[in-house]
Amino acid sequence: MFHVTLASAALPAQGNSLMQSRLRGSKTTVVVQSTDNDVEVAADAGTRSLPAQSAPTPKAPLFGGQRYSDDDESCSAEGITPGVCALASLARPAPASLAAKDAGADCDKKESAERLERALMAEIESALAGNHTGIDESRLQALKQELEPLFETLPHEVATSEGGLGLPSARYLLHQHFLRQHHWYVRGLDPAGDGRKAPNEKEALRSRVAGHLLEVLENKVGKKGLNLEYLAVFVGTLEHLLHGDQRERLKQSWSIHSLQPGSTTDAAVLESVLEVYMAHYVYTSSKSENGYAMTLEDGLREVDSISRIYAPWSDIHSSVQQQVEKRKQLSGSLLSFEDAAQAADSVLLYFQDVSGNMCHDMEKTFFSLKGGETGRVKLQDLRDGGGGLFRESEEYLQELGALDDTDPKESYVYLANYMLGPSNCDGTTSFYDLCCPNECETHKMHLEQAVAHGSDAIASITKVVTKSRGSPIAADALARLKDISNTGSSSFPIHGLSFAAWLHNMFPQECPKPRAADFNGMDGGAVPDAKQDFQATAQHSFMEW
Repeated sequence: MFHVTLASAALPAQGNSLMQSRLRGSKTTVVVQSTDNDVEVAADAGTRSLPAQSAPTPKAPLFGGQRYSDDDESCSAEGITPGVCALASLARPAPASLAAKDAGADCDKKESAERLERALMAEIESALAGNHTGIDESRLQALKQELEPLFETLPHEVATSEGGLGLPSARYLLHQHFLRQHHWYVRGLDPAGDGRKAPNEKEALRSRVAGHLLEVLENKVGKKGLNLEYLAVFVGTLEHLLHGDQRERLKQSWSIHSLQPGSTTDAAVLESVLEVYMAHYVYTSSKSENGYAMTLEDGLREVDSISRIYAPWSDIHSSVQQQVEKRKQLSGSLLSFEDAAQAADSVLLYFQDVSGNMCHDMEKTFFSLKGGETGRVKLQDLRDGGGGLFRESEEYLQELGALDDTDPKESYVYLANYMLGPSNCDGTTSFYDLCCPNECETHKMHLEQAVAHGSDAIASITKVVTKSRGSPIAADALARLKDISNTGSSSFPIHGLSFAAWLHNMFPQECPKPRAADFNGMDGGAVPDAKQDFQATAQHSFMEW
């Protein structure tokens, strides 16, 4: 499963180039005509914005008393909050007059960083005060309930549940939440690290927004740690920022179809707006030159290309048609930007299902191989019997922790580790990678709930695992579980290395084999906090065999 990477600059000056697709569900190879007009689609997908405002307006205290941007009046008039406004500004191309080494560029970089920090502080302060226009109080209460079982089982700054979480534990909790709810590996939260290199300084600021937002909260609460209220505010705020950025990207697709914000259009044009929007989301694309700005010609070329090389595009196209028809029934023949936004939200959710189903289909193929029931198959069998789905190099598998080469005569692949690797991610944006569903997280959620609300961790874990497996736990595995419980910590180390290894033995198809290096964090291995690269591993070649 691979992202498509089509970069005309990397192609020969003349003739056709045979390129490997890196988009899950796409054809193995793609013939790309090398011309000056080729689509340039490279390292990171997803968000494109409206052209820059014609003239900046003076700073004014508009959102929660904060002065946050040079164009706050126009953002406020559109109902855009400061964080979304600042992120959209970062996605716009820098003025041509600012050369990379010019003093003006340094000034622009400094102002962009300061503006984003002011904007994030304004978002957080407004959410904590309960007057954030984009975060409903009922949503915050629901988030607190969702986060509570995991919160209760993590190390606290004070040795009681009343104490908050330190940065490593909070980061781990938030990463798990977005992984479980959306299959997102959020940049700045992933304990496996963020290996993707941003193409420019502004994109680097956008990709660090989650980590920076967490630091803003941590600085606010100090040594007492982050409690459930603060963690719920973080999730609600980040959800609002990402959703707002999606809307800004949709505005660009709307705009290049010659539509004004208050315009209406017919069903055929709205279908095109949504197809351009989705094609650009699925592609991996470079922000280094034009942020998320694009022309209609570029967008239609992406739609044409992806319709030819990406098998699930027909499903996405059908979803677009269904959502447009739904909006026609609700709004009539004249459709507005709000109709486009509602339809886009639904199509994005559908794409998550499409992406997840492709993962499940791959798993069925791999698990049908000899040894598949154990979650560990011969590398050669995977290459021979993987139906063309498996193309990664040994170097990639080694870095991923998916390769077992302890037997000098035969190498094996841990399927759970492989399936959760970056080469199997789709829909990459500035902020996250949409990856395969992590089935092990379902087991962990059940275990967290049982341990958090039970008086005997061993009995609670045994009951949940026995029910999930449909068979009793073997005596030696039960003895190992008791050994893990006697490590000296005040609570059962449900998120530590030893229990992760135990879970891999219990559920080898779903739970990855952990690496000791991934648990060398500041919390003494109680939660994974490694400084390993995630996306960087995907940069290694795939066709060495």
